[in-house]
Amino acid sequence: MISAGTLLAEPALHIASWATLAAVFALALPGKLKDFPAFAATVANYRIVPAGASPAVAATVVVGELAVVGGLLLPASRAAAARLAALLLAIFTVAIAVNLVRGRRTIDCGCFRSLIRERLGWSHIARNLLLLAAALQVATIAPNPAGPLDLALGAVAAATFLLLFLAGTQLAFDPRHDVVPNEGYAGAVPGRAS
Repeated sequence: MISAGTLLAEPALHIASWATLAAVFALALPGKLKDFPAFAATVANYRIVPAGASPAVAATVVVGELAVVGGLLLPASRAAAARLAALLLAIFTVAIAVNLVRGRRTIDCGCFRSLIRERLGWSHIARNLLLLAAALQVATIAPNPAGPLDLALGAVAAATFLLLFLAGTQLAFDPRHDVVPNEGYAGAVPGRAS
């Protein structure tokens, strides 16, 4: 019987994990960079940090995501980037869970398209936990040497997960909530409509 450690050191799984993480974090960036004020308003709508701090928190998230993507692409920095990804995913998961427990399901998750509202749900928690497991695997387990078949299998697995991930995100999109309004948060981000 194969041990968990042996399975987690499987190079194809390792490749699938870091490639999926890099792709997901890379896909999360364009919407945030395209309309940073909308992303900062989304951070404020979570009501986790003081509204005045939301632009700084949003900027920190963007810089962190850029570091994750760049770091995952380089073997020398891959483990450190995976640790940062795990930290960000843990923070995102807690913020979503807090809002779900508060009954606030209609705010934009802010994951991919800051201008399109993807309602919060427990599926976001499950998705983030899967990504968190991948990040922890990459951060803590050194893979066995990879061969050409491992590279191919890892790439196919990452592409498959990414397609399923994007399909789930698309299915969660609610066109009735197209624009991210500020939900009456007293310290709203300046320059955004209430």
